[in-house]
Amino acid sequence: MLDNDKMTALALAPPAAGAMQKLADDLYWIRFTLPFRLNHINLFAFDTDDGWLLLDCGINAAATADQWQALLDGPLAGRPICGIIVSHYHADHVGYAGALAARTGAPVYMGAVEHKQAQWGLGQTDGEYAAMMGAAYQRFGLADTHIAAAQNAGNYYRFLVGDLPNVTIVTEKDQFITKAGCWQIRFDAGHSPGHMSLTDSARKLHICVDFLLPRISPNISARLRDLDDDMLADYLHYLDSMMDCPADWLIIPGHDWPYFGGGVRAAQLAAHHAARLEQLCTMIGDKPASTNDAMLALFPFEMTGHEVFFASCEARAHLNHLVTTGHLQHADRKNGVDLFAKC
Repeated sequence: MLDNDKMTALALAPPAAGAMQKLADDLYWIRFTLPFRLNHINLFAFDTDDGWLLLDCGINAAATADQWQALLDGPLAGRPICGIIVSHYHADHVGYAGALAARTGAPVYMGAVEHKQAQWGLGQTDGEYAAMMGAAYQRFGLADTHIAAAQNAGNYYRFLVGDLPNVTIVTEKDQFITKAGCWQIRFDAGHSPGHMSLTDSARKLHICVDFLLPRISPNISARLRDLDDDMLADYLHYLDSMMDCPADWLIIPGHDWPYFGGGVRAAQLAAHHAARLEQLCTMIGDKPASTNDAMLALFPFEMTGHEVFFASCEARAHLNHLVTTGHLQHADRKNGVDLFAKC
């Protein structure tokens, strides 16, 4: 019996390397390693009449290629790959899509917003991307060492993401048909601007990918293309829409483990962000603060350069939300650094 007030992990061990774990009659769970603090990603394979339909790909790296080869030679062998779905433009999901399409001959399916964002990221030269990163870090008020590192890194997105082939754009009017079900497409903004999730309502299955993770909060970041955009408002809207998710629906995420209790988790994540917003309001007080000040308050631990990017952009997203909700305002910029003050 499931408790309506608690999350309950599915009693199933993660799949081993080169193996797949069955989640439903036609849905299989795959896990790949990642070279980051978040050291893995969950990928999925759907069994269809036309072959295997895959969801997400891993980063563009030799280790990813080896992990796919083990699957293509093992549990995926003997049947064609009929399609590759990419949920969103982040490197761990789209990075190896082009190479996997080239290896299998399968078409790639993406939403228009995420495809446009990925193409924009891939289209930046090293100089353009470095200049944009350096300018953003300057406005954030980050340390000179971080600014210099960003200016010297080139296009880090292209380092992790290979070129995409021609992509078939899908919309919420489209569905993916598998041997035992029908998966409805849903797009939401917040963690990314047009993130795709998939739902089979008849079987009470929801593949949330990165939007309703069971252990950590998805990164909610201001976009480099618009540092003042309120991405957190979009994510809170998504969480509000998921509050009534029935307890007996299986929530299937892109990291960690499948679980029951999506509505409970949505409420937990909303409370998490509310607490962070309150923390920033308390910290700022009567003295204006920078994005760097907010980042150090929210993430008080040593971070790699990769982590500084996500932490600083997430801090900025929370400041942006406090501005749009009338709790903060933009103060005068000082030495090129954006400052935020109480209204």
